[in-house]
Amino acid sequence: MVGAISLVDVGRSFRAGKTEFRAVDGVSLEIAGGEFVSLLGSSGCGKTTTLRMIAGLDQPTAGKILVDGTDITHVPASHRNMRMMFQDLALFPHLTVADNVAFGLRLRRARGGGLGRAEIGERVARYLDMVRLDKLAERMPHQLSGGQRQRVALARALATEPPIVLFDEPLGALDAGLRRSMQTELRAIQQELGKTFVFVTHDQEEAFSMSDRIAVMSHGRVLQYGSPQAIYHEPADTEVAAFVGTANMFPGHVVAVDADGARVRLANGLELRGRATAGVGIGDAVTVAFRAEAAILGEPGFDVEVLGNSFLGARIEQAVDLGGGLTAVVHSRHPLEKGARTSFSLAPRDVRILVS
Repeated sequence: MVGAISLVDVGRSFRAGKTEFRAVDGVSLEIAGGEFVSLLGSSGCGKTTTLRMIAGLDQPTAGKILVDGTDITHVPASHRNMRMMFQDLALFPHLTVADNVAFGLRLRRARGGGLGRAEIGERVARYLDMVRLDKLAERMPHQLSGGQRQRVALARALATEPPIVLFDEPLGALDAGLRRSMQTELRAIQQELGKTFVFVTHDQEEAFSMSDRIAVMSHGRVLQYGSPQAIYHEPADTEVAAFVGTANMFPGHVVAVDADGARVRLANGLELRGRATAGVGIGDAVTVAFRAEAAILGEPGFDVEVLGNSFLGARIEQAVDLGGGLTAVVHSRHPLEKGARTSFSLAPRDVRILVS
C-alpha cells in the first residue's frame, strides 16, 4: 500500500547566539501505508516540528525522510504528494464551501494537469457528501459552525486524494462533545479511504481513540512507539507511565526475580509483584507503577486508610494511605468517607516494574 513514511534518525536544531537547541533529536519511525499514527506529547516536545519536516515546511538538520522508499528530505513541500490540515484551518473567507474544497483541484488544472471542470465538480460533491456538508456547498465559512468548518478543511485536504494527510492539532479549538464526534468521523473516514494519517495531539484520549500506533514524544525524542494498548498497559519507562493515564508510581528495590516477573519492596516495607522490563535483577533500584483502575477496592490484599475522594463524573477517585508516607489513587463506584479503613487487591499482571 502506498503512503509509507520512514523517518531515519531525523533531527532539527536551532541556534540562538552560541546556544544550540535540538527541537527534534534522532527520531526514527516507520509508518505503514494506510496507518493512522499519532504523535503525542506535551507542548515543546517536538511533535509539530516533526510533522512540519514530513510536510516539507521545515528542513531537517540531520537524518532523512522517505516516502514509499524514495528520499524526499530535500523535496519542496509543493512537490510532495501529501496535504496538511492546520489547527487554524486556513479556509478562504471569500470562497464558498464548495470553492474552498475545489481550490487545490483547480490549482492543479491551472498548472496544466488534473481534472476537467465536470470532474472537479463530481469530486467536490463526493467529499462534501462524505463529511455531510453536501447541503451547505454554497455557504460562506463565516456562516458555518466550528465543527462544519473543520469538515470543510478536511474535505479540502482529501479532495486531491493524496496518499498521506497530516494533521496539526486540528480539533484543539472544539468543545469536548464536538471534538469526540469529530474523532469518530475522522477515524471512520481514514478507514474507508485507506489513507495514511499522521496526527499531532497533546490529548491522550484523542490519540487512543483514533490511532493504530502512537509515538510518545518528549524533549525532541520518541520515548515509545506502539499500539495504544501497549503504550497504556506496558509503558517503556517512568516518563511514559507518568504521562499517560493516572499511574501510581513508587520507588523500591527488587528482592526476587523469576520467569513471571519480579517482587519489589517499597520504602514502607510493602511488597508488590509485577511484570518487569528486560534486564531487571535482584537489588536493582526500580519504580513500581500501576493504574488507578487496576486496584479493586474492597477486595482483600493491601490494607489502607481513605484520605479523601474526588467525583469525576464517570468515576470516583479515592486517595488512600499505604503507610510510611506513600499515597495511592484508586477508582471506586461509591465514595468512602475520609478515615475509613478498607483494602484493595492488585493482580501482578497489572503492575509494571520499570528501571529507575
